[in-house]
Amino acid sequence: MTTVTSASAATVGRGANRAEAWSGGARAYDGERDGNGVYAEVYTAAGGHTYVWDGNGSDGNWGPWTDFPGTRITQFRVCEDHSGCSTWVYNP
Repeated sequence: MTTVTSASAATVGRGANRAEAWSGGARAYDGERDGNGVYAEVYTAAGGHTYVWDGNGSDGNWGPWTDFPGTRITQFRVCEDHSGCSTWVYNP
């Protein structure tokens, strides 16, 4: 599932878990109380590859935004430990 949440951000989901990104930042949301961590997997135009974790567990709140100054996100997806990942969302 991919939805556009505003003119500049997109959200992808897998089950009740979500990742959201705009050209310069990303965050993750753990929507399942199953003990598995949730993160956004991110690639940037500068060749970076990183993970942005929810960090607060399944408490009903999004994890903090992680910004990528000086580059832009080219693709991202949401992943859950021990369960797999969503499809990739591409930011051309």
